[in-house]
Amino acid sequence: MRHIGQTGKFFTLSAIACVMVLSGCGSTPSPQTRPTAVTSAPVETAKIEENVTPEHKLLEAKKVWERTLNKEQRNTLLLQAADLYIQNQQPVLAQQVLYEVKEDGIAAANQPYYSLLVAKIYAGMPNASPDELLAMLENVAGTGETAFQKAELQTQLYSQQGNFAAAANSILKTKLPDDEKVEQVWRWVTSLPSESLSSIGSEYPALSPFVTLRELTEENAASPVKLARSLQQFKQVYRGHILEKAMPENIVQAAQLLDTGANDIAVLLPLSGRLERTGKVVKNGIMAAYYTDVEKRQNERRLPTLRFIDTNDADTQQLIEQIGDTKFIIGPLLKDTVESLIPNLPFGVNVLALNRPEEPIDASLTSTNSIVLTDSKSVTTDSAMETGLANEGAQGELEAIGLPTSLNYYGLAPEDEAKQLAEFIFNKGFRAPIVIAAQSSLYQRMDATFKRHWKNLNNAENKQRTNITSVTFNDSNSLREGITQALDVAQSNQRINQIEYMTNDEVYNMPRSRRDIDAIVAFASPQDTELLNPIIEASLNPFDGKQVPVYATSRSMDYDSGKNQWRDLQNVHFIDMPWLMPYHKWQPLQQEVDKAWENQNTMQKRLFAFGFDAYQLLPQLGMLNTLNYLTYEGLTGTLSLNQQGEVIRKQPQAIIRNEKVQMLSE
Repeated sequence: MRHIGQTGKFFTLSAIACVMVLSGCGSTPSPQTRPTAVTSAPVETAKIEENVTPEHKLLEAKKVWERTLNKEQRNTLLLQAADLYIQNQQPVLAQQVLYEVKEDGIAAANQPYYSLLVAKIYAGMPNASPDELLAMLENVAGTGETAFQKAELQTQLYSQQGNFAAAANSILKTKLPDDEKVEQVWRWVTSLPSESLSSIGSEYPALSPFVTLRELTEENAASPVKLARSLQQFKQVYRGHILEKAMPENIVQAAQLLDTGANDIAVLLPLSGRLERTGKVVKNGIMAAYYTDVEKRQNERRLPTLRFIDTNDADTQQLIEQIGDTKFIIGPLLKDTVESLIPNLPFGVNVLALNRPEEPIDASLTSTNSIVLTDSKSVTTDSAMETGLANEGAQGELEAIGLPTSLNYYGLAPEDEAKQLAEFIFNKGFRAPIVIAAQSSLYQRMDATFKRHWKNLNNAENKQRTNITSVTFNDSNSLREGITQALDVAQSNQRINQIEYMTNDEVYNMPRSRRDIDAIVAFASPQDTELLNPIIEASLNPFDGKQVPVYATSRSMDYDSGKNQWRDLQNVHFIDMPWLMPYHKWQPLQQEVDKAWENQNTMQKRLFAFGFDAYQLLPQLGMLNTLNYLTYEGLTGTLSLNQQGEVIRKQPQAIIRNEKVQMLSE
């Protein structure tokens, strides 16, 4: 195997010495393109001895060769010299020695040692191939320091590949302290998809206890007390295991949380004025969740108390007085109220905010329970659904000025949907989409978020171009014109007309669309999307007969328009709340809601689900903040928290087929 990223020969003293050593060889085997497959022999790496330098090893190798003509013994000393150069942070000199040894031919006994040294030099270099280096390490067998170094290299290379399960398995074989091993393995194991855990435990038995621990925490996510009891049983089963002595810190913290729940809750919503309808629909969702909670806890002596506070025309001091000693708050819903209220709340209040402020409030508060915020610069029904991202800040500064104990942000921000759509399409392998966006502020924000995130995803692949074709429209004419131009249909028609003119005969052909386009993304209203999809289908005429998929967000869906909408949206993929999908798991709740609030429109259904999930999340935020890999399956999506306390919402995908909404498992 040739060196990866060979930097050339440097005629230093050591290189000259190396050449002198090798000059006595009668013949030099031709270089091999890959390492020879040999039975691995245990090797031991060189250890820096006092007053021993790489040059000492080079001269010793020269003397051995002159005295015995033993090539294998000589090359062993040369490899030790290269090893010492690596340990002395002199990789270029090590490369030169290894190059000369390889050119002279590597004996089978020295091949494992050579492979280990090559991997040590090139691991982490930008042009090095982790796959090739890992293949080389397969030839390495050894004990002690050699085994540790091999494991360290494999850990590094597997993590570069993104194979975190293999990296976690390898790091357990290193000589890192137990607490550092557990910390890194736990970080990797909790980053893996839940559906892959069983296969990972089978493939890497050493990770099985970590997988069991994660499953244990997921099963007891709703109760710290039950989690603590389960951990005691876990320690008995895995007595003597590394996890018994070095339990992950966040697990210890989660088991120590108070299991009191949120028994006294204040909800801050606009219940009068121009946002009265919006506030009351969110309230209906909260009340539905409350009564669901009451049914579950009917045998308990103390049931949660719920107080609704109208934020309309109420100043900060009035709200503070009405909140009183309440420690759990849902809301406020309006951005201005959030900006004025949050900095003035007494310390010890847990807030789940339903909006974000215009300017970030320095609040990295992610300890236990919290509030949810949503976006509403101009206060409309649509903007009241938009959430903000949690803001970075300093815990110490917040405590110094008496800000809340914990602050979380949850909402239905359209930017979040655009980001999720970008990730989904990118992970499907598409790289050259057309992005069509209406010229309203809402859809332009989604368009900008999609493109920004798409660029980041491309950068992670070291791609310089994002390969996005943009179309912006403000009416049906500009929509049709933009699509035909983006698909190159207009140019195709022009070429056909030119041929007809030149031949003075009719050309029997059809205009062709571009072959590089692999997906189309639409950020438009339901009405515009109904117009857009037939135009796309009429314009697309792919050479290979495959249709280019069209993707949209929930902002393009209106479930009140009847069957005609689904006909015009045939084959459109979209993401939306589970609550609005057919055959969801909350059918009994759906029946009760339909009886209590007849004829809810699409917007009201989303706001209802938003309120329902806000109430259900509140008592679980302590565990979700402590164990960020945990999720909650809500009406609005699969919910989790990131390090900034933001509620991340992942929505399922569906497609329109035969004038019906069909769920997709992808």
